[in-house]
Amino acid sequence: MKPIERKYKQWAEIFKALSNPLRLVMLEKLKEKPWCVCALAAELDVDKSIVSKYLSQLKSAGLIEDTRRGTLVEYRLTAPCILQLASCVQETVQEKWKNLLSEE
Repeated sequence: MKPIERKYKQWAEIFKALSNPLRLVMLEKLKEKPWCVCALAAELDVDKSIVSKYLSQLKSAGLIEDTRRGTLVEYRLTAPCILQLASCVQETVQEKWKNLLSEE
């Protein structure tokens, strides 16, 4: 595989990890502090198995990492710059709607 193809495959993996609204919420929560699966599931009112699966996907994409403390595993955001991308998306959406509304 050519290096450029590898780069785009890695990008696609990250964008795939970002393609779920709940995973985006989880990233924002992980920006605040490290979370364990149980606490994050309770905070988001979501089943622990879903939180665990989504954390695994975010970890696989390289956006978070885990730290084991005895039996407790905490997850933290390792790529806070990804939330800058989310801010860019939000600004783009707001501008789009602003333009659409001004055309009416």
